[in-house]
Amino acid sequence: MISFATILAALLVSPNPGTALPSRGKHHGKEINEFVYVDGLRLRTSQGLHYLTGLNYWSCMNLAADESLGGNYSRLVTELDQMAAKGVNHLRIMASSEGAPTPQPFRMSPPLLEAPGKYNEDVFVGLDRCLAEMGARGMRATMTLGNEWQWSGGFAQFVSWANDDEPIPYPSSWNLTAPPQREIPRTGWGDYTVQGIDAAPYPEFVDFANRIYNDTRAEQMYRDHVATVINRRNTITGRVYNSDPTIMTWQLANEPQAQAPLGWEGPYDIFLKPNPDDLLLPWVERTSAWIKSLAPRHLVSVGLESKQGEWYFKEVHKFPAVDYATAHCWVQNWGIYDMYNSSEANLRKAEDFAVDFVRNTSQWAVDIGKPVFLEEFGMARDNWENIGKEYPYLSSANTTHKDAYFETIIFTVVEKFKDDGAYVGTCPWAYGGIWRPETQYINDFGMVWAGDPPHESPGWYDLYDTDSAMEIVHNQQKDVHAWLEEEGLCR
Repeated sequence: MISFATILAALLVSPNPGTALPSRGKHHGKEINEFVYVDGLRLRTSQGLHYLTGLNYWSCMNLAADESLGGNYSRLVTELDQMAAKGVNHLRIMASSEGAPTPQPFRMSPPLLEAPGKYNEDVFVGLDRCLAEMGARGMRATMTLGNEWQWSGGFAQFVSWANDDEPIPYPSSWNLTAPPQREIPRTGWGDYTVQGIDAAPYPEFVDFANRIYNDTRAEQMYRDHVATVINRRNTITGRVYNSDPTIMTWQLANEPQAQAPLGWEGPYDIFLKPNPDDLLLPWVERTSAWIKSLAPRHLVSVGLESKQGEWYFKEVHKFPAVDYATAHCWVQNWGIYDMYNSSEANLRKAEDFAVDFVRNTSQWAVDIGKPVFLEEFGMARDNWENIGKEYPYLSSANTTHKDAYFETIIFTVVEKFKDDGAYVGTCPWAYGGIWRPETQYINDFGMVWAGDPPHESPGWYDLYDTDSAMEIVHNQQKDVHAWLEEEGLCR
């Protein structure tokens, strides 16, 4: 007779993640059994103040899926161990991706939700595994339940489904199969292309996606998905998601946009004029309250970039069911920084903007009495070094500007945390881990799972396992921990 110990040992070393127990590696014994809660401008657990040393790792559920679905479980385990070794205690991941009637080269694929009410159970199991592995390492999750943008399907797909597969006016997006290609098949660089429909400007796409705010059928499809995820029982741990403290936060969506701003104002043409009739506001109010009713022990956040300015920041985050505010800071995307400009003045302009952005959003959060989490920011490598080379985002480029920028923005957040400001942590975009553009291989689903999402150039904002920026992330965690101990604020 085979002993139970023998069977258990076989399960622990099984190469098939479908039958393996969560891989605890170096972090055995860190399972999470308590919920994070908000206390004024702080997050707390029974251990004291809780500071978020986070990373975006949006592709977690697909990486954790079986190899037949384009997953890479061994990479997942390796990268989770790498992040845990750097003190990372929080990951922001996708808990949604929506399919389409026809394949799209800029979508997470395969999707979790293939059609309204039709799930790919194997991808769902990938999400189960992801949470199990995170919990085993003492990491918590922000579970992002929707998306303004096209790279997961998102709002636009729900609107399309609700209106008999109405064509979506997609903007130009990254296509890995486009020229330039390399001699070895499935290793091409790709480019931005039009795919299947005339390219639309981003405002037209945003207007289409934002119809979810007043399209009752589209909103109900989104709600049906949210309820399915929140009420799911994890096939690995046996925990129902709404009772799992590994999940810290349910997030309404990634970067929901204002529906009807009255125009632009502010120094960088990113701040919006107030519109009290903007449909974003009642949508946030009713959706956050409904999600809180489904998972009362978890926190709820909106996912707002907060580039919209003070009025939108306060109005969106003021609702009782929204536990804390969010902020995203994108100096290149917002036209402040040029990744091909090596000058000190270019870097300084980005750093000055970031410092002002953190200080302003901290004060706005203090004004409404809620914490704020810097859950997205990033910078390209020294890509002026790649001018004239075969790909603008080669990983061989140095990171002098990126490192300086990370030091500045993270230090500013930490200082606000220590000085009774509203910030409770940082979460750079995004962990690429062991992936590199030079060695990428496009899988059967058209994916490479870089740190950058499928609609953007792979390698643009990736954080690699050997990047010095990861030491900056780690130093942040060590600095905060030392301060908490010195102040007697943890136990």
